[in-house]
Amino acid sequence: MGGRTATDLWYRFAAVCLVVALAACAAPAKPLPPITGSGFEPLDIPLIEPGKPVASDSTVTGYLFRPAGSGPFPAVILIHGCNGLDWQLPNRPGWVLLRRYAQRYADRGYIALVLDSFGPRGVTNICGNPRAVSFGRRAWDVYSAARMLAERPDVDRQRLVLQGDSHGGSTTLLAIENGRWHGRQHFAAAIAWYPGCFPLNGVTTPLLILIGENDDWTPADRCKAMVNGLPTTDRPEVTLRTYPGATHAYDFPLPTRTNSLGHHMAYDLEATTDSWATIDAFLARHVK
Repeated sequence: MGGRTATDLWYRFAAVCLVVALAACAAPAKPLPPITGSGFEPLDIPLIEPGKPVASDSTVTGYLFRPAGSGPFPAVILIHGCNGLDWQLPNRPGWVLLRRYAQRYADRGYIALVLDSFGPRGVTNICGNPRAVSFGRRAWDVYSAARMLAERPDVDRQRLVLQGDSHGGSTTLLAIENGRWHGRQHFAAAIAWYPGCFPLNGVTTPLLILIGENDDWTPADRCKAMVNGLPTTDRPEVTLRTYPGATHAYDFPLPTRTNSLGHHMAYDLEATTDSWATIDAFLARHVK
């Protein structure tokens, strides 16, 4: 054994394992393949400001749904939650929901872009670690998608809408905060479904927040406090609509469930139906 003891060999083995493990951690995650199918167009979206990469950070992916005709059309960017497009689940409820919403918008004369911030970075889900892809990083994904849409001849750049749910709702809030975007792209309206709310230095865009009173993940009281803390003069319309009895993710048509973090979720058809009626009226005021 060359004079080496078993302890020496163990420590050498452990050191080699540690180096391998650290190298694996440092290696970028492999991007996930884009979703394929009919009725939409996958797009690579160049990022304006990559910042600190999570993995490969040169582009993100969007799935574009178009109405019939040549336009120019209003456009909406749909921003997923911490579950992403549910890459890890065989039925992908996150993708199914956002695809349904995108088609709903396309049927009403909008170009709709489902923005995937996770797949290109090799990330499937950050619900247990919401800073793994931060609101700030995702806000730059949104700005990048907005720039790409604004350059398309079939898009009316003065009628761009943001819509995000949960983590995507918080991203929406940050994206329209005063001083974030410096006026480089106009947003006509923003919609946040059950976001995690936090204090903002005002907003640049008319804002609609939809949230359940029984949300034990992103409490409605935080959104009430945020809205009450916004400037009251020279601000665009800010509307907060709450739903008694509704939980987090009340628009997902899934069985009542408790996730691994202990948060309760249940489908609420009445709240979902009213939410869409409220969205339609809100957009009629600010976009159509």
